[in-house]
Order: sequence, then structure tokens, then C-alpha cells
Amino acid sequence: MKLDTSNFDFNKQTVIIPGSKKPGQTAIYRNSLMPNELVEKPCPQVSTVFESFQYAAGKYANNPCLGYRPFNKNTGQYGEYVWETYKETLDRFTNLGSGLVHINDTIVKNGKKDKYPIGVWSINKPEFQLIIQANAAYNLITVPLYDTLGPDTIEYCMNHAEIQIVLMTANHITSMLKFATKIPQLRVIISIDPLEDSAKLLREWASELNIKVYEFSEIEKLGKENPRNYNPPTPNDLFTIPYTSGTTGIPKGVVITHKNMVAVVASIALATPITSDDVFISYLPLAHIFGMDIELGFLFVGCSIGYYRGDIFGIFDDMKVLKPTVFPSVPRIFNRVAAILKSYSVDSTGIIGTLARKAINDKLENLEKTGSVTHPIWDRLFLNKFKAFFGGRIKYFSTGGAPLAKDVMDFLKVVFSVSFQEGYGQSEVTGLGCATMFGDVQASHVGPPVLSSELKLVDVPEMNYTSEDKPFPRGEICIRGAGVMIGYYKDEKKTKETIDKDGWLHSGDIGYIDARGCVVIIDRKSSIFKLAQGEYIAPEKIEQIYLRNLLLAQLFVYGEPIRSELVGIAVPNPELFVPWANKLLGENYEFEELVKNKKVCDALLESINQVGIKYGLNGFERIKAVYVEPKPFSPDDGIITATFKTKRPAMAKFYRKIINQLYADLESSQKIAAKL
Repeated sequence: MKLDTSNFDFNKQTVIIPGSKKPGQTAIYRNSLMPNELVEKPCPQVSTVFESFQYAAGKYANNPCLGYRPFNKNTGQYGEYVWETYKETLDRFTNLGSGLVHINDTIVKNGKKDKYPIGVWSINKPEFQLIIQANAAYNLITVPLYDTLGPDTIEYCMNHAEIQIVLMTANHITSMLKFATKIPQLRVIISIDPLEDSAKLLREWASELNIKVYEFSEIEKLGKENPRNYNPPTPNDLFTIPYTSGTTGIPKGVVITHKNMVAVVASIALATPITSDDVFISYLPLAHIFGMDIELGFLFVGCSIGYYRGDIFGIFDDMKVLKPTVFPSVPRIFNRVAAILKSYSVDSTGIIGTLARKAINDKLENLEKTGSVTHPIWDRLFLNKFKAFFGGRIKYFSTGGAPLAKDVMDFLKVVFSVSFQEGYGQSEVTGLGCATMFGDVQASHVGPPVLSSELKLVDVPEMNYTSEDKPFPRGEICIRGAGVMIGYYKDEKKTKETIDKDGWLHSGDIGYIDARGCVVIIDRKSSIFKLAQGEYIAPEKIEQIYLRNLLLAQLFVYGEPIRSELVGIAVPNPELFVPWANKLLGENYEFEELVKNKKVCDALLESINQVGIKYGLNGFERIKAVYVEPKPFSPDDGIITATFKTKRPAMAKFYRKIINQLYADLESSQKIAAKL
């Protein structure tokens, strides 16, 4: 049942629980839409992920559920989306689940009836969701493995979770077999894709390692021939163990129960206008809890999920065919979309540029005054054509994982005439702790706590953040509710460090509660360091400010206790950087040449520092030297996580020679200046 949000007061989005204020922390805040209790279920009949899909299949049996675009090898083209209904999806995962249980009983023979882990190493595909649902129906535990993780991390996760059965795309099987001797418990590999000509060779190789290799279709067939009754989980049974990608140290397994996931599904389903008529494209990794949240929340309300082809560069072609109404994404994608659109509109020359600037400015002014994202003239005459970028039917954008700059969000709102929702969370809160309310037109915040959570701020005196700060209380964000994990897998010490005795999860993020009761993220507790002059530096805060300059796609800010200056490694946004740099030089150079040009690099440093000044960075917080990196930061290099968070020690090691050279150049320039 949807909650009525039509009279929601956007100027009072949270309520304070009376008598909850304690020394060193704020009072407890809850969403003002439901201040008296925290949500745990989307409806009385649903308390597990298994029950969630059963409920949806009962209501939307003939609705399109999971879709994909088949590839024609003869033409080299992708076709139209092919769909399976909710009823057909249920039948398939019932067969798959029966097949997995049969394989465990007859091949693995671990003596377990249920509650054993099933590994998944795959990009987003309909089969990934079938695996999730099959595991839920038979009380098995889904352990997703990031598609971009290196072999050492995959090996670690496989052993740590004691995985004996793993499903994966065919391209990973060779890698798994290469280090299978280091995973002694592994017994079964199931290829999500048809093996075709490689089947015989792979099965012979695996047999030498005492491993059986099957195709996905074979497991479905085995399940159909050997049907098993559902083995429904309880709310407190384990649903999934996603491994945090880990900015430091080894990954941690986050233990998520059915109760945890259903609480987040409830928060999504009850407070958003998503209905069974909506369609969205699945590409945010299902191996990450945010991607899983979205799919399970949308499945509960009967949405149709179309999967991308597996190539991020083809996603916009996929969307032209799918015509989604909802597009959940992350800031780096939205920044790229905004940069591309600006190059074709407001940054264009001639009449196109003039019209675009007038149209966008009028709509932005209208947005500020009235909250409306539409315009009766400019949309019809000029801006509606941009909707084809997302297939022509887009109504909602949502973002998470990192802050999205207000100017980018507002630009996209008025170009596409869409609502925009921003969420905040981490794996430890099942991916969702706060989210902006639909209809709120103000940006630069992450809204109130979701309906399943309550929140407080705890003082961080070493960073000068306190609950008594004016005009707004500031501190570490702590979250409690049904969405909070039960702990880290096999790591009681880390669990106790993260969740206190009263059930509060300490996020490590710093925020404040603004005048309207919304949470604003401003810093990160764990990454601070001190410069030689004694000033504390919060690099993530600095990076987020600098990244408001759309010339940048990625940035790493670095400093040391023996140094008094910061330096940076900057990855430009090619769509904007190339025309900007060529205009500066009055020539036409390629991207690879421009990033090596000293005049361009100096001008880029000046440009981004102007943004730093505009948004209040102190002198010691501004970078004094920058290296312009042509290659994007990638998880393949081990320097960012699969969710694109910076692994600071690894990044510093990776760029050590360049960092040393930046500091050497700074010292040389300072010596020259001193002589002068």
C-alpha cells in the first residue's frame, strides 16, 4: 500500500523523538511521514524476499518481468527486448532452485538441507535475478562476487564464505579453474552462458580438479525432473553476504537477512510513485547492495526490468529500444551525460547555443521559483528532443553512491523534465539509510531517514564537529532500524566496532541536519590526515568540491604529514576538456596531446582552484600541483573499488613516482621564488 505523500511538508521532513537527546550527540530523528514507528514490511503478507516475489507474482502474473536483447551472430546486431512474465520467471527460478538443491544433495554432498552459500560471478543478466530468487525460495544464501574484482579477492571471498557451488558467466570459468587449487572446497561451477565448443575441454580440465561443470539450462532441466518443495526462509535467515569492496584492507562480508532486505523494499515501495507500469534498465551491479535494493523494490510493485547488453558504451542504444521510465544511476554517469548534453546545447555556438542557454536559464529560474521542471514553450520547441537520449519516456532519475552537484542535478531536471531522487547508504544498512522525498525540488542533500530507519549525529571532536554546532548540529551519522546488518561475516571484532550495544551503526560519514530536517553529507571520518603545519585535511570533502568543475571526471587529492601542500591526480572529462583546452591554445590537438601540455595543465589547476575558492576551500585545502592523467581510474588497477570509491593507500602507491615528482617540482619552484 502506497503512503499518501501529497500533503508532505518539505520544510519539516524529520521529527525529533522527545527525550532522546544525550550529551555528545543529537536527538533521534525520524521521517515525518511516519514518525511513530519504523517500517519493517511493505505489507502484512511479506516478511521475506521469497514472500515478496510470491506476492508480486500473484498480483502481476502476466506482466513483463525480466527482459533482455538477444544477439544475432549472423548480423552482429542486438534485437528487440524479449520478455518473461512474472509467472514464467517464478517457474524458471523454481526449476533452478530445485536443480541447485539436487546438485548439492547428489554431487556436493555437504549434508546441509539449506542455508549454504551459492556464489554468483556475473554482470547483470536475467539469470542473476533468477539465482537471487531461487536461493530465496530454497533458503540458500546468495554471495555475489564483483565482476571487476581481481583473482586474489575472488579467491579470498570464495574461501571466506566457504562456497562450494558458484554460478558465473562463461568468460570467468577459465580464471576460476586457474586458481581452483587454492579453493579446495569448490565442487560445482555452473555457466550462466552456453559453453558451446569449449564445453568438452572445460569439463575435462575441471574434472582433473574434482570439479563438475554444468550449464545453467542443465540445472533448470535437472530441477524440472527432480522438483523440490519450496523451503521458505524466516525473516531472520541470511539472504545475502555482499562483500564490501573495501577502501582499505581485505573485503568484509556484510551479513544481510531477509528482514533487512524486506525493510528496504518497504521503504522504496511505500514512499515512491513507482508502479507496475514502470520500466527500468538494469546495469548498476547486482553484486552491490544498491543494485539489488532497486531490483527487489521494483519487482515488489510489478515493474518490468530490462537488462543492458553488458557493455556500458551500448547502454544508450539499449535504452532507445527499452524506453525506460526510471533511470537509477550514479554521479559519474550523470556527470558524463550532463557534459555531453552541454556540449550539444548551452556550450554550442550560433543560434543553437543561444536558444539552449535561453531555454535552460528560463527553466532553471522557473525551477527555483515554482519547483516545476516543465515549460509550456521551451519543452515543445527545443528540449523534448533530448528525451530521446533515454528512449523518450523517462520520468524519474535516482542517484546514490556519492554526492551529485546541485548544478548538474538541476540541469538534468530541466533538460529532461524529470523528478530526481538522491539516496544515501552503505552495504551495512542494506544500501539505503536516507533518501530525498519525491517532489522535493531542492538539491544538495540526501533527504530524511528512510521509513525503516532512524538517525542521530554523534560528536567527532577531533574534527571539530559537534551536536551543539550552529546553525546546524554536525557529527558522525549513526543509523538504527530493521535495515541495519546483523554484522560482518566471521568478524565479531569489526562488528562491535561498527554497531554499538544499542544497535546504532556508526557510518563513518559526517553530516548535518539542515533547517528543513534533511541530512547533508559533508565529510568522511576515516580518511582525514594532518599536514606539516598541523592542519587537518578531509580529502573526500575536497574532492567532491573540486569535482563540481565538469572539466574533471575523477580526482585524487593527496598530502603527507611531512608536507605543507596538497597535490592531485586529475582525470579530465574528454567531452568538455578537449574543446576547452583547444580554445585556450587556439589550435586543434588530440586529447592525449592536451593532457601533456603544460599551459593546459596549469590552466586546469587554476580553473579547478577557482571552484575551490567559490565553495570555501581554505588555502591549505587547495591543491598546489596537479598531474593530468589521460587514463580513467579503474578497479582493474586496484586503486578504486568496484563502486568507484578511492582506495587511498593503493592509489598513493600506484602514483608514487608521479606524486614524488609533483612535490619535487613544487620545491624547485619555491626555491626559485625565494631567490627572486
